Amino acid sequence: MVHLILTGGTGLVGSAVLSHVLSLLATSQPAITRLSILSRTPAHPLLSSTPPAGTPNVNKHTKIEIIEHKDFSTYPPELLEKLKGADACIWALGISQNAVSEAEYVHITKDYALAAAKAFAGLKTQPAAPNTSGSGGSDAEKFKFVFVSGAGATFKPRAWTPLFGRVKGETEQALLSLARSAPYKDMLSVYSVRPAAVDGHNQPWIWGPVLSDKRSWFQRTYLRVLMYPIRSGWAGTGSHSPTENLGRVLVEMACDEAKGPYSITRVGKEGLDEGEEGEGRVLGNKGLRWLGGLK
Repeated sequence: MVHLILTGGTGLVGSAVLSHVLSLLATSQPAITRLSILSRTPAHPLLSSTPPAGTPNVNKHTKIEIIEHKDFSTYPPELLEKLKGADACIWALGISQNAVSEAEYVHITKDYALAAAKAFAGLKTQPAAPNTSGSGGSDAEKFKFVFVSGAGATFKPRAWTPLFGRVKGETEQALLSLARSAPYKDMLSVYSVRPAAVDGHNQPWIWGPVLSDKRSWFQRTYLRVLMYPIRSGWAGTGSHSPTENLGRVLVEMACDEAKGPYSITRVGKEGLDEGEEGEGRVLGNKGLRWLGGLK
């Protein structure tokens, strides 16, 4: 049984995660008993009384709750009490580097994620026992924090690296460093994923609301034009990340990376992780596609 936290739930990636959870049968293992969505908006189109056509509705066993939260840099005791016992978080909160100033982009991307990882680390009811070797306890016993980064993120930025690549890479590094430091090394397990060209074409109940509510007319137009050759494989399949596959892989990562289809060791052996740069804990889009059953 898993209690999962989701942020960025109204965005494309967050909606993909929610859509996958809504599609899960009661027999799915491990069972997700609770999904707590932290959001500035107290509603979600997929959870409304009249959701978009096609929205999955087979899941009747997971308690899904939207918890209104305005300031993602702080987590008061009353909020943490509501989240007590949670096992993992999929951190899909984010914003375009073009929508805000550089300082605000760093604050939203890096500072918010670090604040949440620190606050959530102590939520698990039975945290890992302290490990005197200095390496921390077993990952299965720790709170799992899955950070949704993006293709282009890097630990080694160059002069031409765009702002998002540098800042997301810095955030990945900072989260890994946090998980190695006391007291978090006995409480927190961190992974990052780097999807590319996230595409909701096959899930119109997601794609439609996100395009209409989160994108300008110009963005809607160029996304449709740009995504077609990517979706068709003209630009290479490795640059494409369909939401139906991404949502499932993220949930599997958060729920059970050791026993489920997702395994850090398995991915590492296949050469699909980011190698030394991410300590085997940063998964590129090639690995995401492979785990989602795509070439």
